[in-house]
Amino acid sequence: MLEERSGLTLLDVVLPLPIPGPLTYTLGPEMDLPPRGTRVVVPVGRRNMVGVAWDEVESVPDGVELKAVVRVLDASPLLPKSILDLVSWASSYYFYPLGMAVSEILPPGLLSARNKGIAKILSGRGGRGAAEPCKASWEEGSRELVLTGCQAEALSRVSEVLSSRTFGTILLHGVTGSGKTEVYLRAAEKALAQGRQVLIMVPEISMTAQTLGRVTSRFGSRVTVLHSGLTDAQRREQWMRVRRGDSSLVVGTRSAVFAPLEDIGLIVVDEEHDSSYKQDARFRYNARDLSVYRGRYHNAAVILGSATPSVTSYWNARSGRYRLVEMPRRVSRSMLPLVQIVDRREGKICRTRGDPPRPPWLSIELMEAMRETLDRGRQVLLFLNRRGFAGHVFCPECGHVFRCKNCEVALTYHKKGADIPGEGLLCHYCGYRVPALPLCPKCQGQSVRASGFGTERIEEDVARLFPGVVTARLDRDTATTPGRLRGVLEAFHKGRIQVMVGTQMVSKGHDFPGLTLVGVVWADLSLNQPEFHAAERTFQLLMQVAGRAGRRDHPGRVIVQTHLPDHYALRCVAANDYQGLFQHELSLRRSLAYPPFGRLIRILFSGSSRSMVLQAADVLAGAAREACRGRPGKDGVQVLGPAEAPVFKIRGRYRYQFLLKSSSIRSLRRVCAAVSCRAGGVLGRAVRMEIDVDPYSLT
Repeated sequence: MLEERSGLTLLDVVLPLPIPGPLTYTLGPEMDLPPRGTRVVVPVGRRNMVGVAWDEVESVPDGVELKAVVRVLDASPLLPKSILDLVSWASSYYFYPLGMAVSEILPPGLLSARNKGIAKILSGRGGRGAAEPCKASWEEGSRELVLTGCQAEALSRVSEVLSSRTFGTILLHGVTGSGKTEVYLRAAEKALAQGRQVLIMVPEISMTAQTLGRVTSRFGSRVTVLHSGLTDAQRREQWMRVRRGDSSLVVGTRSAVFAPLEDIGLIVVDEEHDSSYKQDARFRYNARDLSVYRGRYHNAAVILGSATPSVTSYWNARSGRYRLVEMPRRVSRSMLPLVQIVDRREGKICRTRGDPPRPPWLSIELMEAMRETLDRGRQVLLFLNRRGFAGHVFCPECGHVFRCKNCEVALTYHKKGADIPGEGLLCHYCGYRVPALPLCPKCQGQSVRASGFGTERIEEDVARLFPGVVTARLDRDTATTPGRLRGVLEAFHKGRIQVMVGTQMVSKGHDFPGLTLVGVVWADLSLNQPEFHAAERTFQLLMQVAGRAGRRDHPGRVIVQTHLPDHYALRCVAANDYQGLFQHELSLRRSLAYPPFGRLIRILFSGSSRSMVLQAADVLAGAAREACRGRPGKDGVQVLGPAEAPVFKIRGRYRYQFLLKSSSIRSLRRVCAAVSCRAGGVLGRAVRMEIDVDPYSLT
């Protein structure tokens, strides 16, 4: 029974504040108890806020003064029970305040009493300019009349789970061009025919348009899109459309895992290996892992699809936790592209007499392949996962390197860009800019030079080397709006662009009929990252971008330029050998107890005072070691650090971190909980602590 104070009922309310749990309020006798998930207005300090009614409260300690709920906003719960349970579990698992988690999964404006549009949203008049699911005209997604044998077998395996209406996770390992998307769509048809709902997730907004083109051509008005590229009003309207039951199929990026669907029969996570599914700030959840959790909750079929599955997912499939379905052949029966490794080490560079002037990034092998491909009227994709014109700027007279005043990183030289007004040196972390190319601040030298290269320089060099060839660049500097992104992709798809220079935005999911040559400008870039899975990431990235070539009638070719030609990841790329990469990674990780044989929690500290950040990290690392004592053995927890983060300073904040490592997630969470409890008395306002469970990046 609820405790009554002078006829008042007690209610816990979750608020978008960085506090451990809900706050308790009273309800006046004239108010009915609002159901869990209903929004309410409550006083917080001197202002009112909008929160979510959470739990009934039986009692509070004597002497606690409670404030009263001002009003109830919703006639029925805004958040369904499935979402309340999901966000509650995720908040606990990822050590993130519940109220902040609830705030982040909702469209902007729904938990702010100061938002003037709330009344319009509640009355159904909000969301002007709501987004229609956009259909990419170059990807009509016409239905294939006959499935290949691999597709039919994959669909049969998925259908078994759908028909049983029980939970099951299928890892769909299909090479690029094997027709995984058609399997997704056929499975979605079956789930919808059962009267259930479907969630299809893609890692990047750049993939959403083409996926929508295929999905909407098949399912029409039943489709809703959810991603951060929409306006606030569009996101609210699309979210409310799902909540009202007007849509039975949702396509979206990471945040779509929290779509308010109530009877999910199928969840698809396309490119399941992609790092974009892991949020890298604040609420650091992994949408792929939450999709599996949500599938279990709804007794749904979950498809994790990829040409290059994560080592952890493939291990789960090999060990029986997931069902493994292989699709080793392309739908078009075209061969996978031939991959050539070009050694760029000094003394190994191929030169011929009468070589035309070539930029240092371009090998003679790649240049000749480009010329041959263009002469045949086909297309070229040049891949480099670094934007800008040059990697850094330095003074040759004194050696000074231009660095960001706020971050411990070198500034990147940009000549132009859709959102960059003129030349400048730019920090990709905080946006700090200085004019280019300035005098050296150390010696006042006037010989400042740019070194290295990025996509901007490659685009300029290609235009000079191949006059008359239509060239375009696709990276974060040029694809500043969804419309601009779609425009470039459509022009390349239709052959109006002959050479595309791009970052990882062009590496996955796209199908370009005329593309037969892919050049990887610098394969070593991701191999040299300070991450335990750098080789896995490099393999995945290169296999994905290689898979764009030769998907139709003409054979594809891939040229990979590298200074590490003997690296096992690159050898596996050349041989299209996922099993070789998997076995090599498995051996290394078993010896070091890294995932999938161990689990990690990263605890990151940051602040404007280096000494205070280090002191807090030291004290709490000590607390972690204290919590580990007396529990040796296989379930014990290692505390690694503290140490400077690989990127030591960002936006004026110094960064230290330590890692917790164990084969037992329960042991990790116990130690992490001890650190979290101790943190309140250590951190103060000057130091921020962030907990990252199952981190994807350690930088």
